[in-house]
Amino acid sequence: MPMDDLPPELLELIFLRCHNALDTCPTLTDAPINLSATCKRWKHVASDIPSLWSTLKVVASHTVSKPPVDIVDKWLRLSGSHTLSPSSDLGVFKVLELLLLNMHRWRAASFDFSQYAPPINYPSSLTAQGAPQLERFEIHPFSWSPLLGALTIPWLAAVVSAPLLHSFTSHLGKFPSAFFSRIPWGQLTYLRLETRLSEFACLFILQSTSNLVECYLLNVRHEFVEDVPTFDPLLPAVPPHLRTLGVASQVGFDRLFRFLVTPSLQTLEIATRSTQMRWDHLQFMAFLRRSTCSITSLTLRDLFVSRLADAELREVLVYLAHSLTSLAITSDIPGTPVGIQNTLLRGLAYRSTGHVLCPQLENLVLQIGAFVSDGELGRMVESRWAGHRQDPARIARLNNVDIVCATDTHTLDIRELNRLFEQGLQGRVRMLNKLQNEVEAADRGINLRRRSLV
Repeated sequence: MPMDDLPPELLELIFLRCHNALDTCPTLTDAPINLSATCKRWKHVASDIPSLWSTLKVVASHTVSKPPVDIVDKWLRLSGSHTLSPSSDLGVFKVLELLLLNMHRWRAASFDFSQYAPPINYPSSLTAQGAPQLERFEIHPFSWSPLLGALTIPWLAAVVSAPLLHSFTSHLGKFPSAFFSRIPWGQLTYLRLETRLSEFACLFILQSTSNLVECYLLNVRHEFVEDVPTFDPLLPAVPPHLRTLGVASQVGFDRLFRFLVTPSLQTLEIATRSTQMRWDHLQFMAFLRRSTCSITSLTLRDLFVSRLADAELREVLVYLAHSLTSLAITSDIPGTPVGIQNTLLRGLAYRSTGHVLCPQLENLVLQIGAFVSDGELGRMVESRWAGHRQDPARIARLNNVDIVCATDTHTLDIRELNRLFEQGLQGRVRMLNKLQNEVEAADRGINLRRRSLV
């Protein structure tokens, strides 16, 4: 059938199917712009599909917008009354004005003000309707902006108090104190805060989020860095539906774990980058026993450079053995000695008699270094791989491993893992120098992209 004879309904399905995911800013050669420029018929059909124009990514400085302001204006007009998902690295006055004029249609929004302070001089009529349909909001604050810190930006105040808001993310910068009284904590199901927060602020949040399912508090501090509304810090924080919790601290988790109860918790991620961080092992074990949860995934990131000892880790793993299927002991920084020792790997190894640590384990992420003898890791993984075939009722199949060798002394381990990969084991093993090259290459790519946007 000639393309000209295709019914408009079929063309609409094709257009929606090939729609650019908009991870980058759209250009004249990207869908859906290029579709509407092909011919008059395609332009008519594409212009009559509001959902085709409902997602938009914009990067703007104070002087330049990509895509241009006129394209953004046309895009928003073509979206009709459809809900919008704008994603913007914003600075330019006119682009933000256009988006604010359509705030009442936002369903999901992401704004990056890390390079440019957000403009505030807009007439209140632009946002008079508020954000009644907004469900997900993400912001990169401008760290040095006293305006954002005081929350004197009227449109931002309307956003964080949206009646349907259930997902909120704030990256780096300073978390505005006024957010604590504005954000509808009780209706959130997803929360990610990378900004500095005191332990008291974290406890307030966890006490106030009765519907929270997934939560990341990634810069916990002892000192007060915000004005927290009045609450009783000695009352237990019991988020009943919380299934995923990620916490990162420079100093410790003493107060957090002392009052926290998470009966539904399944995924726990704990991280630090401070060699001075205190680890209160008795407090953490009391938290696990008090919560009586079945944790299936545990991630310890950079934790061995602090105070968590090998014997304490084994106690944690023994307690979680009945439910744990995924374990990660790793670092965000290649080469960091996370401290894994031979004794831990031997405890994880399968044996026909006696206790096997974490028998339900299916996924394993490790960074190993000089504390591990060459061959220990390979023998452990091979024993579990073969052990499942011999006794599947006693030990689960290890499906996936992701291993970083922080030193170049693991030739036997790499050889054994590559042999198991050929047999069907999924995953990868990498030497540190190769990983560093990958990171440097990625950084160069990021820098190049940043320069192209200036």
